[in-house]
Amino acid sequence: MNDRTVKDAFMEAVQNQLDTGDPPETRATLERLVAAGHSRGEAMQLMAAVARNEMQAMLAGGRQFDNARYAKLLAKLPELD
Repeated sequence: MNDRTVKDAFMEAVQNQLDTGDPPETRATLERLVAAGHSRGEAMQLMAAVARNEMQAMLAGGRQFDNARYAKLLAKLPELD
């Protein structure tokens, strides 16, 4: 999978979260970032980066996806760890 395809996959994952409302922090984060002046596309890219970060941590640690940790990372946006 090339980097563009990986990016697309995480953008799709975030869109899925928005569509399903799960986790609810995804919609709240999008609205907060757009209200702060980010375009929807920029906000989605930031959120996709957080999803990718959590997925990498999950795989590296051999653990389940941590929704609480993910929500905390979303709350830090637009800053990225």
